[in-house]
Amino acid sequence: MSDTGRTSPLIRVLLVLLCMVLATGLAQAYELTIDAPTTLQRGMPLVVNGTSNIPPGISVEVVLSKSGHTVEEIARETVTLQANQEFSVVFETFDLSRGIYKVEVPPISGYRYLGNSVTLRVIEIIDRSDELRFTAFLTQEMDGTLDIAGSIYGLKNSGVQIEAIGPGGEVVFGPDYVSTKSDGTFELEIPITGPGVYNVSFSDYKGYVGRVSVTVIDIPEPTTLPTTVTTTLPVISASSPASRDDPAVFSVQTGSNKVRISTSPGIDWVMEYTDASGAVQKVNVKGEMDGEEVLVDGTGGVITVTVYPFKYSASGEVTLSVQGASSVTAASDEPAGTTGIGSSLTESAPLSAIVVISAILAVTFLLFLRRR
Repeated sequence: MSDTGRTSPLIRVLLVLLCMVLATGLAQAYELTIDAPTTLQRGMPLVVNGTSNIPPGISVEVVLSKSGHTVEEIARETVTLQANQEFSVVFETFDLSRGIYKVEVPPISGYRYLGNSVTLRVIEIIDRSDELRFTAFLTQEMDGTLDIAGSIYGLKNSGVQIEAIGPGGEVVFGPDYVSTKSDGTFELEIPITGPGVYNVSFSDYKGYVGRVSVTVIDIPEPTTLPTTVTTTLPVISASSPASRDDPAVFSVQTGSNKVRISTSPGIDWVMEYTDASGAVQKVNVKGEMDGEEVLVDGTGGVITVTVYPFKYSASGEVTLSVQGASSVTAASDEPAGTTGIGSSLTESAPLSAIVVISAILAVTFLLFLRRR
């Protein structure tokens, strides 16, 4: 037998072994594929499903990013592959703006060659939330019902699908369709059992429109406020003639309240008083048309107020009005003996009588001498 004949079986064996190795290698090629919607309404959950023949127990990351001049990572989720070779992750989109996004699986350590894998998907987030006009209160008191009202742009004589999720994640209404009026508005009262944040979603025949969060609060307990009675302090007054040379003097008996003191108009009055610190204050700002006015602290004692005209040629009667004091008196109204004038009159009366009697006695004595 020739050498060629002896070699042919050997070559065949080698070829078979090579094919078996190649087949085994192809059988062991790992793949990973993810799937996601190409468009999605903002507010709807972004569900990314995947399959892989990578051995179970390996962790895989799925990254959501916004595309643009620079890539902005939004969120990242980690899943552990299971024996059924399937996995799924969910990204919330309620806080996303409209635009182009992508989800991808970064390279996996130890499994960089994944054959015909699909590890990236591009998604367009659309936003219809501006078509929704919600007119009910976003904060409502707990009265047993959740008030829903609003309209969807362009939706008339049709229906809007509403779903309400309670604070604990429970569905409290829907998803059910509610009819709209001819102007596109809708109203609904949903029975509820407690306060909290309720997420209400809206959809129409085009799909998802948007979501509104309504906060329901407990009705506050009524509180009884103390009744405050505002009392108006009485105004009392006294009058006295006043001139530049002979000013009017008033005594104001004060307490603990502030005291408002004012003069009558008609003459340009000057008002002087001594404040709580002992300083003499002069008030003259109003002129003839309005009376002077001042607010002083009550000292519990007597405040002496002197009033006289600004002009030397002027004179007349001035009325001093006081609010917040217990009394006001003019010097001319005080009882005899309590002022300098009264004291002078009381002491001069006996002196005049003595002079008269002395004069009579002197005249009598002179007449007696002449007769002798």
